[in-house]
This record gives sequence, structure tokens and C-alpha cells, in this order.
Amino acid sequence: MPAKTPTERLKTKEPHTISFDIPSGDADVALIEFAKQVDLTIIFPFKKVEGVQANRLFGSFTIREGIDRLLAGTGLAATFESEGVVKIKRISIQKIEDANSSVFSKFFELLTLQGKDIVTYPDELPDIETIEVTGLRNSLHWGIELKRNANEAFDSIQAEEIGKFPDTNLAESLQRISGVSIDRAEGEGQFVTVRGFGPQFNLVQSNGRPMASDNLGREFSFDTISPELVRAITVNKTFTASQPSGGIGSTINIETAKPFASDRFVVAGSLKASYDTNSERSTPHASLFLSNSNRKLGWLLSLSHQVRQSRINEAQTDAWLLNTDISPLEGRSQAGSITQNTFIPRNYDQRVRFEKRTRTGGTAVIQYKHSDRLEMSLDYLQSDFTVKTDSTSMGHWFTPSNVENVITDENGTAISFSQQVGHATDFHSRTFDRPSSVSALGFNAKFQARPNISVDFDVSRSKASTQDTKGARNALTLIGYLNRSSYNNVRDQILPEISGFQTARDDIVDALGNVSGVSNYLDPANARSHVMLRRGWNIQDRFDQAKVDVSVFDAFDLNLEIKAGLLQSKQSKRNERWDNENNAVHCSFCGYFPEPDLPDSFQTVFDAGSQFLKGISGYQSIPNKWLRHNGEQLFDFLESNSDVNFDAVLRDNSYFVSETVNAAYLSFFHDYQFKTFDLDVTYGLRYENTRLSVNGFEADLLGLTVLDQTELGQRSSAGRPLSESSGYSNWLPSLTIKSEFFDSFIARIAVSKSLTRPTMTQLSPSLIVTTTRQGGDLRARSGSPALKPFESVNTDFSLEWYYKPLSYISLSYFSKRVSNFIVETVNQSSINDVRDPSTGIDASLPDPFDDIALFDIIQPLNGPTARVSGLEFVLQHDFSNGWGIIANSTFVDSNATLDTFDTTQKFAITGLSDSRNLVLYYEKEALQFRLSLNNRDGFLQSLVQVQGAEPTFVRAYKQLDVSASYQLNENLSVFFEGVNLTQENVLKHGRFSNQFLLAQQPGARYALGLRFKF
Repeated sequence: MPAKTPTERLKTKEPHTISFDIPSGDADVALIEFAKQVDLTIIFPFKKVEGVQANRLFGSFTIREGIDRLLAGTGLAATFESEGVVKIKRISIQKIEDANSSVFSKFFELLTLQGKDIVTYPDELPDIETIEVTGLRNSLHWGIELKRNANEAFDSIQAEEIGKFPDTNLAESLQRISGVSIDRAEGEGQFVTVRGFGPQFNLVQSNGRPMASDNLGREFSFDTISPELVRAITVNKTFTASQPSGGIGSTINIETAKPFASDRFVVAGSLKASYDTNSERSTPHASLFLSNSNRKLGWLLSLSHQVRQSRINEAQTDAWLLNTDISPLEGRSQAGSITQNTFIPRNYDQRVRFEKRTRTGGTAVIQYKHSDRLEMSLDYLQSDFTVKTDSTSMGHWFTPSNVENVITDENGTAISFSQQVGHATDFHSRTFDRPSSVSALGFNAKFQARPNISVDFDVSRSKASTQDTKGARNALTLIGYLNRSSYNNVRDQILPEISGFQTARDDIVDALGNVSGVSNYLDPANARSHVMLRRGWNIQDRFDQAKVDVSVFDAFDLNLEIKAGLLQSKQSKRNERWDNENNAVHCSFCGYFPEPDLPDSFQTVFDAGSQFLKGISGYQSIPNKWLRHNGEQLFDFLESNSDVNFDAVLRDNSYFVSETVNAAYLSFFHDYQFKTFDLDVTYGLRYENTRLSVNGFEADLLGLTVLDQTELGQRSSAGRPLSESSGYSNWLPSLTIKSEFFDSFIARIAVSKSLTRPTMTQLSPSLIVTTTRQGGDLRARSGSPALKPFESVNTDFSLEWYYKPLSYISLSYFSKRVSNFIVETVNQSSINDVRDPSTGIDASLPDPFDDIALFDIIQPLNGPTARVSGLEFVLQHDFSNGWGIIANSTFVDSNATLDTFDTTQKFAITGLSDSRNLVLYYEKEALQFRLSLNNRDGFLQSLVQVQGAEPTFVRAYKQLDVSASYQLNENLSVFFEGVNLTQENVLKHGRFSNQFLLAQQPGARYALGLRFKF
């Protein structure tokens, strides 16, 4: 008869002894080691064992004796459940110090660390590698345990093992969590939306500290950090007093590994080759992880380097112009119009991007345990993300006042028109470079002043930048010629038809007014110079933060935990605008004039291929060949043939924001235990005071000049400094109740108040003229430092059933009532009585009959209150034979959705959409497999377009990914990854579905690699 396992002996209560040798130390580590030695499942809430030091266990004992000795005097007790499961609960502990000691002496001992029986306060969440997590199932297991034991609505994605995150992109991992959706850019997830609130409404941290952003606003780009550097990502959807403010949607924390997660020397890493189906190029990807620890001193170093060369096929329209200089009743369809509006597309381009993305990053950590009462750590994260682009495109620019034969549908959308005058066929060379860098440095000290008092001190700095003083973020060179074209979308396809421009025509009038004609559109002899733009933002963002948290466990022998803390955080954001548009330098050669004569050799025929945008309706009716040129060569040629310098210069619309937050909080945690259920109650209050100052420049608009048949130039005074300041205070209460009953059910109720601060661009007070084009397309923008933050009252209910290992069902309801929503108001007004020289008798020169130029001036304003509510459903089931599924759905609703027929509506919540995720996995012995499907419904992405004030919608999107690995031996495994297997496309449209904005075809990616661990 085979020998019984320790679990079987526990069930039969057989008094068999086991030899133990477990050193004293952190209780979570000791309990895990105990579980491994006796083959038991031990369940304990990490929250309840923090600040506890287990005893040394040495000698031969029964299981019950052993765990009792291990936990004696710690305030923890073990209860033995059925099926060999042990649960750890917290009980009231007796004070060790003299009850008659004075308050002063206790405070003195706290500061000087002279208390008795000092124990170590561990990390708030234990290092997952401590329990030797390897494989998808173990990652899911600890993700469930963290969720189950958290007091708030909490989800996490855990690394499957060291240096192995589930997805190739952090944002794409986050979208597997219910309530989380992502925005993609060029085939990668970049921004995150949580419960209907977009990227600016989510606070992103690294190891519990704020992360700086390389964007103009507060939104964080998750594509800047390599997944190999990350141990876990956690998402807090409800709020407690101890959490810093900033995220109405959620608080997302990126956790990196720590050396104390293991007590041995570890070497791990991977090598892989990634293949892009569009570019048909393979690129390398390598990572390395080194760690060593003796539990006294530990160090860790991780490195990652990735190169991706991709080709992205696109067609795009920058904006739809509403009610410009075209009669709203011209050319109506026979069905008649249900609106009095007319929408004309700004342009229509076909483009191919060639991108090289290089992501290089690493982490370095040192941990030092001075004694059982003091532990210190210093950690650093650095990630450099560089995108270099070389895009080529062909486009047609439409001026509403010159379009003819307009036919609109019943919504007023132009579905057919032509333009014969003031129109050109353009060939573009363009860059969308992104030289970004993100870093985070932090020091932390944890010490125990009493058996039940711990102090946590933390200071950090995070920096992010986009170094672009040359204007490469959005540079454009243009070669074109005056021509004609017809636009047609009568068949209601995604891609409109563009025609009429291709063939030669003798009666085309050139820029000098001569009838010179044009040849076939692929003939370089047509070439004329036009716009030459260098433009970009040089961004410098920095967060400096210091905080101290004090925790008192089992206060007053009432099983009460008290937490209090102070925080000061300062963000310094400098957004510098660099371009060559000052005094219309960019338009020095505008107008398609024959001089200087461009060499025919500057242009060659580019063939995008017969598969260009294939699969998107209408792709057969758009051009897939055009002329391509080298932008830098054209810049050099025009500069050498003139005295023009096209270099970007620092512009007046630059600004600097300094924002300081001082905060204090007090929270309480009660743990009640009854016969059939546990009840955890957390309540507290947070106070925050925010002070900010904004410094910028403002120039007076003195006049407008005609640059060509579409553009107007600006004449402005020299910029003068502008400085404003403001401040506000907020009280943020919170209450969370968690009840666990029948050993498998958990119910949660949470009520809280949270806030998100205005975006940086909304704070800049300068009046900036942004658009000056003929046909009445005149726009300006200004912000206000006096804006109040968005404030949200949040209510959450959830019920979870953990019905078997690795399996649970969850249903959650949430509601957010957000006040002080910031809306963009548009007021039409003149600026300094400047006149529009394209009006009057002579459209090419100023004259006395020119009209006063009326600008749409966009200003942010605190306004309405909106409600967002929704349901989240999660099912995770393990079939116990290697197979399992994870499925979740999120349904979101709001009273602030956009009425597409109301063109006067200026407020709606962006990012709202239902979403679904399905993961099918298999893991048994050496083989691991996972198939993931993500589906997000269409949503309102923005209330503006690239060059207009109309809304942008994203069509429904689904993506199928796969990953598989095979363990060759204890140290080596091979793996395969596939991203976007069905090669789905990103599609965007304007107010109505036939107002085409973007079709982006990123293609699929595949990777094959080798992973090692020693």
C-alpha cells in the first residue's frame, strides 16, 4: 500500500511527525515554505499577514503542532478546512509593552526603534516569484488569490514566470481585465480606458509611485515599457483614502521584480525573432534577467531590447468641415435632407508608413535588510522608445468654397462632388517620429517600531520626455501640381472613390494663370513645390514625490488597523512647440509655381501593391501607385536655391505647468469574524490641496495674408510672457465593505469620491491661433488655470463565487456621477478686428471690401454633471484536465452620449463602449497554449478631429492572438507568438458612419523564440 501524503495524513488526523527547518522571517514567506514542505494548500490574505514575523520552526512535529509553533504569538491562527486546506486568520494579540508606559516614551521608542520584539514589515503585495510561480495556471492562481483577498475591487495580470508576461504589449494584457479597453496606434496598444473613462482619467503608477508621461497631457503610453521588465500590473477600480487621487477610472500600478523574491542566484531571459506580415521583415528581440539575494542583501538587473520594422497601410481624411462657404441646400439628394447642415471632407489621402520601433529598457534594484526591523530598497526603471518613420502618400485637398456638383445624403454628408479650381494632386513625404524616454527612481525604507506599528517612507522621481526640437514628430514635404478630381461615396463603402486626377488634360491652368495642362499623374514633369513643414512638441515631464505612511495593527486590542499618511507630489510639465510656421516660413514655396524647377529624378513611382488595403470595402477604387520623394533631399534643394531656412524654432504656444499636491489621510480597517462569514470594513478620509502655476507666451494677431488658394498666413507681434496661478482643495471620503461567507462567496460594497485634474492643454491661458484657411476655416484656442478638477462620486457592488480552484464567477455593478466636466465651448469672434484678405473684390490681395475675420475660439469650461454606470461579468473555469477558459463582458451606459444629429452639442463622454474577452488555454506537463479574442464595440474617441471641430468615432474592433510554448527541459523552452492573426483593421469615421476618417491596416505579427532560466 503506498505511503500517505501529508495531506492525506492531515485528513485522517494521523499523528505523524515531519522534520522542519524554517527560519524566522516574513510570515508570508514562512507560510509558503511550510505549505511546500507538507503538501498543503494554505490560504491567507496578504493584507492580514503584512507586518508579521513568523517564528523559527526547527525539529519534528505534526502538521498541527508545526503551524501552531510557527505562528505562536504572531496574532495569526490556522483553521483546518476540508480537503487539506488551511486558512490563516488574524486574531487579537496581547500587548508586549508595559500598559502603563507613557505616551511620550512610546513615541520616543517609535522614533528610535527601541521597541521590543520588532518584526519586519513586508511589501504590500508579496513578490510572486517567492512562490516559484511558473506557467499560466500558477499566474492565474495568484491573480485570483490577490483579487479574492483584496478589500477593494482589484484585478491583476501576473507574469507567468520571470521575464515572461502574457502579452507582447502591456496595454494588450490589460484589456483582458473586465472593464478595461484599449486604443491602438500603428498595430500596438497604447492607451487604456477603464469603465468608460479614457486615458487622461486613469492614474498610472510604477511600484506605487506616479509615472511621468511623454504625451502633452496626463495620459500614459503603455507601449513605452517592455513587458519583460514587468512582474505584474494591478488595476484598482475602487478607491480608498490611502490611494493618491487622479484616476476617476482607475489606478493602474506597474510592478517590477525585487531581488528578495528569491534567495538564490537567478539567470533568465529570452531570444526571439519577430516577423511583420506587411513589411515582410524579421527583427530581433532579447531580454536578460539577473538576480541574487541572501535575504540580507539582494540585487537585480533586467534588460530588454526590441526592434520592430513594420509597414502600415492607411487611407485618411483629416476632418469633415461643417457649414463652410457652401450653400446648405445645394445639390440635395432626392430623398431630401433631414438637417440644414452640409459636411465636406477636408482632404483624402492614401499612405504607407514604414516604421522602425526600437524599445530598449531595464531595471536595477538593490534591497538591504539592516535588521529584522529595518529594510531598505533602491530601484530604477529606464525605458527608451524610439519610432522612426518614412511615410509616403498621395492626397487631394478640398476647399469647400470651390467644390462643385455637390450631392449630399439625408444627413447633409457630401457623398459626391468635384473640384476643378483651387485644387491640386499632392505627393507627401512625412515623418511621425517619436523619440521618447521614461524613467523612474525610488527609495523606500520600511521599519517596525512596535510589534504592531510599522512606518513606510518613500521618495521617488519619475521623468519622461519626447526630444523633438527639430520638428520631426510631424514633418511634411509636399510636391504637387494644380489638377482636378472627383470624390464619390454613393455606394456607401468604407473607402470613398477618388478619380479624375489620373489622366492628362490640356486645359488645366497653372499657378501663373496660364493654360499649360498636365500630363499623367505619375509623370515627374508635373512636379511643383508647395508646403514644407517641420513641427513637433518637445516635452519634458517630471514627478517628484515624498510620502510617509504609518500603520498600527490591532489598535486598542480591538482587531482594528489604523493607517495615516502624508504626501507631497510635484509635477513639472514643459510643452515646447517647435515648428517653422512663424511668419509662414513653411509656405515660402507655396502655390505650385514652376520655379524653382524640381529635377525629375527627385520622384520615383511607388507601388503600394495590389493588396493595398485589401479587405476594406472600396479598396479597388483608390490609387495604389503614386510618386515618392525624399523629404530631406527636397528641404536641402529648396534651401540651397534660396535664402530660406526651414529649421523649426521655439514658438509662442509653448507653456510650462507646475502643479504641487499636498495630501494627508486617515483610514481604519476592521476585521470581524462570525460563525459563517467574515466582514472587513475599511473607511477613511483623504484631504488634498492642489496649487498650480502656468507660464507661457502670447502674441497679438496683427493681420492675415494670402499664401495660396487655400492657406492664409499670420502676422503677429512678438510674444510676451504670461503667468497665472490657482489652487483648490478636496476632501475625498471612502467606505469599503467586504463580506466572505460560506467559504466561497465574497460580496463587496464601496462608496467613494475621487477626482481627475484638468489636462495640461486645458490649463494654458494663452490665446493661440491654430488654423487660418480660406473658406472661413479660422480657429483659435485658449485655456484657463482656474479650471476645477473633475469630481466623481463612485458606487460599486460585486458578488464573487470561488467555486473551485482556479475557477470563479463575478458580477459587478458600478456607477460614477461626475461633476465639473470640462467642455469645449466655441464662440465666434474677431481678433483685433483683423480682416480676411481672401474675401472682398480680389481674393488674392487685401482690399477695402474684405470682411472682418471671424474665428471659432475654443475655450474649456467647467460645466455639466454626467453619470456613467455599467455591469462587469467574469467567468474563469479550469477543467482540471489542462484546459480552461476565461471570459468577461463589460456593458457601459451614460446619460452623456453624443446625439449625432445635434451639431450644437459640445459635451459627451468619450471612450464608452461594451467589450468582451475570451481566453482559451491549455497547460499540461511541458506544453502550454493560449488563444485570446478581444472584441470592443464602436465608440466615440474624441470630440475633435485632426483638423476640425467634429467628433471622431472608432468602429468595432476584434483581435485574435495566440501563444504557445514547450518546455524542452528544466532550463529551456521554445515559444511561438501570433498577434492579430486575422489581420483586423482600425477604422474611424466622423459624425455619421459614411464620414470616412481613417483606415489603418497594421497586418499580423509572428514570433519564434527561446526562453531560458538557470
